[in-house]
Amino acid sequence: MAKSWFHYTECTTAQADELERQYQRRGVVVTRSLNPDYVTWTVSVERQEVKHLVPTPRTFRQKVWG
Repeated sequence: MAKSWFHYTECTTAQADELERQYQRRGVVVTRSLNPDYVTWTVSVERQEVKHLVPTPRTFRQKVWG
């Protein structure tokens, strides 16, 4: 599967710590860099791209929605 980077911009230090902790727990590559304003962080996560989503089972679809 192809991988691409997803960026969380303008995160506080606490938010960046929490994102980094959550993704590292799952074994995902995470990098963190300080923004030019020296206050906020940008957290970058390498995530897998999915070409085709798994269809929703018929039992969970509502007739009203089509």
